[in-house]
Amino acid sequence: MKAARRSIAFISGALLFSMCIGAAMKYASIGLPRHVYLSLGGRNSLQVMLGEALAIVAVLFVVALVWGYLTLRPERRRHRPYVSWMMAGVGTAWAGWLIYGAFTFALEPRSYSAPLQTMLLSSSAAPLFGSLNVLGVVGGVWLAGMLATRKQLSLPTTRSRRRPSKSAAAAEAEHDSVLSTLDPHAALPPR
Repeated sequence: MKAARRSIAFISGALLFSMCIGAAMKYASIGLPRHVYLSLGGRNSLQVMLGEALAIVAVLFVVALVWGYLTLRPERRRHRPYVSWMMAGVGTAWAGWLIYGAFTFALEPRSYSAPLQTMLLSSSAAPLFGSLNVLGVVGGVWLAGMLATRKQLSLPTTRSRRRPSKSAAAAEAEHDSVLSTLDPHAALPPR
């Protein structure tokens, strides 16, 4: 069961990151109305790009928090949350998306002339697909792990201590009353 929970956490982390990057690319393509861009300095101004990036990161943080908590929450006290395995899944998916982004960036010659702020902040620009998105997903999973650990510690323990049977308790009590610990050479009391 332990291996199954680890595998679920790893795969869930990889799927979470991939879904979040796909959603971020979709959200980035929607954009704001044109008159909003004109009043803020244009679509490629730093404040517009930073505002869009922070809005997308906030959405991804909440999605990662909910998804991570639902994946990591323990059902019993002895099932500890496998946060590190979920983070490993997120890291593996991030590396996969980074490699995909590098190939996409190399195959599109027009992307070489993109400004640095576009490459760092835009969720649809390869190879990083929004560097803040990674922080939002990792932060959401980390906070979900903290909440799941807190829930695990608040659950009652499932391993109960065995209570001795009445006959074993009576025999132990009789054995204790017969033996004397005061003098090792003392005689046993008569029966």
